[in-house]
Amino acid sequence: MEELDTGTVNDIVLRHVVAEDAVVRAYVYASTRGHRDTEDVIQEVWQVVCRKIGDYDETRSFRAWVLGITRLQVLKWRQAQARSRLLFDPDVVELLADTAAEEGEELDHRSQFLRDCLGMLPLDSRRLLHMKYADGLTVAAIAERVKKSVGALDMTFVRLRRALRACIEGKLAEADGGGA
Repeated sequence: MEELDTGTVNDIVLRHVVAEDAVVRAYVYASTRGHRDTEDVIQEVWQVVCRKIGDYDETRSFRAWVLGITRLQVLKWRQAQARSRLLFDPDVVELLADTAAEEGEELDHRSQFLRDCLGMLPLDSRRLLHMKYADGLTVAAIAERVKKSVGALDMTFVRLRRALRACIEGKLAEADGGGA
């Protein structure tokens, strides 16, 4: 195996992480059903990817390779959680992995459509969404920052989510040939 320098590894992994993170995240969350567990497993997945990137065969699908690593990390997590009654049967975990690979393309489209739809929102709306979903602030904390009532802000978020959903669904319908 050829030894890669850290900069090369970081560039390769970063390029693929951006492309595949949503698929990996969906699979892991479906397997663990907990945000904390999901984040722990995903961190392990990307650490393994960084360690093994030199073994990656670029003639193969990166998604398939990383989902194989993800499947193993989920199984390791399952072993560590073996006493819990909330775990899925190993056959279900395999089915989730297969479904994640199959649904990955639609998720890619939805992610791109979400970025497009977000870009069409006014700057103030994007800032509110960023504070809530990227920064993880509570509605109360955001309300205090923007000098609005919690109730008014709750309604703003409801409207923004509805607008984004309608925009994404419209773009999906267009992509499927159902657009006007």
